[in-house]
Amino acid sequence: MLITKTLFLLLPLLAHAKPEHCKSKSASSTATAPLNQALVATSGRGHRWGGRPTSTASAGSEAESESYSTPSSSSVSSPVSSQPSSTVAESAIGTAGTASPTIDASSATASSAAPPVSTEGSTNSNSTQAPSGDCSCGYILSAYDNAYFPKALVVSFDSVSSVAELANLGLRVQDGSQVGSIAPDGGKCQASADNVAIDGGILKLIVPGGQSAGGIISGAEIETMNPVLGGVFTMNAQLSPVHGTCQAIFTYTENKDLYSDEMDIEMVYIEPGLQLTNHDPSGSGLNDFENNPFPNDPTAVFNDYTIGWFKDGPKYYYNGALLTGPTQYPSVNPSKIVINNWSSGKPTFTQGPPDDDTVLQVKSIAYYYQTESLASYPAYPSGCSEADACVV
Repeated sequence: MLITKTLFLLLPLLAHAKPEHCKSKSASSTATAPLNQALVATSGRGHRWGGRPTSTASAGSEAESESYSTPSSSSVSSPVSSQPSSTVAESAIGTAGTASPTIDASSATASSAAPPVSTEGSTNSNSTQAPSGDCSCGYILSAYDNAYFPKALVVSFDSVSSVAELANLGLRVQDGSQVGSIAPDGGKCQASADNVAIDGGILKLIVPGGQSAGGIISGAEIETMNPVLGGVFTMNAQLSPVHGTCQAIFTYTENKDLYSDEMDIEMVYIEPGLQLTNHDPSGSGLNDFENNPFPNDPTAVFNDYTIGWFKDGPKYYYNGALLTGPTQYPSVNPSKIVINNWSSGKPTFTQGPPDDDTVLQVKSIAYYYQTESLASYPAYPSGCSEADACVV
């Protein structure tokens, strides 16, 4: 065990490859020591890699575009706050001319919620609880330098009885779209709704074990139905110890034909650590990268993975603790929030496909956001001021 932990701390210092992302622009091994894995935060849902990016801006010659097609269809530090326990709160996430199911935060059962917190070592069905009151004037995030955002999508999955209910919450389950990059042998992942389940109050995104390399590999993905333009996005999740997939939360440009905005947190076994990468929204192939070692075993307990898309640039957090993150190439265009688990079998990225089922378990999500440009931050609703907002 001492040797394993030592290797876990040292391996990030040896890693120099460039990252590859979890989304693709076209429709679309066995369990080992749990710490031999990596989380990657990247900006741009469409740039998969043949290695990992350097820690400074570099040409993305090895970065592959992770494009997307619309389908047919406990912290090592102090917890920051508590999350909603069994409710879903969402304010309108749509854009003009776009209809999607939403829940008005002011009328939802729980109209506000604090950001999710890690409960290291906890086996509770959720890590959230919601404050009461009318939060129609938005939210002040006390754990994130009192950042203000007017809207929220907060879901504790122990309050959701079936996958079919996700659409009513503004979440789309992908079915038939390509996920991630294509491997040199032609292997590529295709999202399947059959790989998304809610079981025991946990959202599960599954890559079934025993699939063959070189062809279609079945994976799982969910995303917000409509785009955002800034916010704080947290996934409370426990990673699978099974090698052979990428497990991720990330933002991805709504218009993949024109832009390459993406800010991801991804986990792969090829390299240990929380790896953070921003990709140039203009599609130049440039990126900025940082790698942070895990302070605990992310496969043993639920932890918070947070992307902060702020006016002064992106920030990344693990269990509420600020990570050393990339600063160049922040996202600027409307983007959706995506969670997925996938494999292409590519030896330099996902590896696999896995011999056994790889299950990304998500206990809750807490997205606080705005749909207006960050140039207009803070975007107070009509008749509201920060003094009227809920502190969470």
